[in-house]
Amino acid sequence: MYLRILLATACVALAAGCTTTSGPTYNLDSVTLANGTQAYRAQCLGVFESSESCLEQVKKVCGSKSAVRVATIDRVASGMKPEDDPREILFACSTPVPAQAQPAPQPQPVPAVAPRPAPQPAPARKVTLQGDANFELNSASLTPAAKASLDDFINANRGVDIQQLTIAGYTDSTGSEALNARLSGARARAVQSYLASHGLRAARNDVNGYGSTSPVAPNTTAAGRAKNRRVEIQVDGQ
Repeated sequence: MYLRILLATACVALAAGCTTTSGPTYNLDSVTLANGTQAYRAQCLGVFESSESCLEQVKKVCGSKSAVRVATIDRVASGMKPEDDPREILFACSTPVPAQAQPAPQPQPVPAVAPRPAPQPAPARKVTLQGDANFELNSASLTPAAKASLDDFINANRGVDIQQLTIAGYTDSTGSEALNARLSGARARAVQSYLASHGLRAARNDVNGYGSTSPVAPNTTAAGRAKNRRVEIQVDGQ
């Protein structure tokens, strides 16, 4: 049964009442409104209680009569914002006498209490600068194409609380291991510097060059070597 809202400004003052009944999930008091109307207060404030416990008591008390809500107190979340989760309901089982000079309000249904969605894991966001269009030859200088890709990545993550930024640089198998390690590391740091200078920062940074390790394609072809020359970027946050 839905409760109809009654804006009972003159009926807020309550006379002391005695507890009618109580249970492990509710307290139910009999009260008298300032205009003499018999009313009830259902309270469901404990850890294991819910607004459904209060609504069940409203149904039991009023039976086939029309239940009218005089006032409710919602549970409050962080930031002092109500959660639309009533934990105290003041109601009567017949239409209360409206306060004089007050227009009768239109009845509205009490919103159903929706279950809270389960928290979702923070998404991982990735982008890879791959091939020869992102860096000058044998250099860590970013090309305009690489900067455009990084700008898109920065815009996609604006407002994200980034807990960790991981940047991994790789090369193909040509050149010495020492050269590949230095070049891949320099390119990874160049990407981090660009991201940080444009507002993308993280609580933790993991920036490394891995040379020719972990290839994603065969180094026996030009196309494969181009794929292996890459910088992988990932942010983890919410």
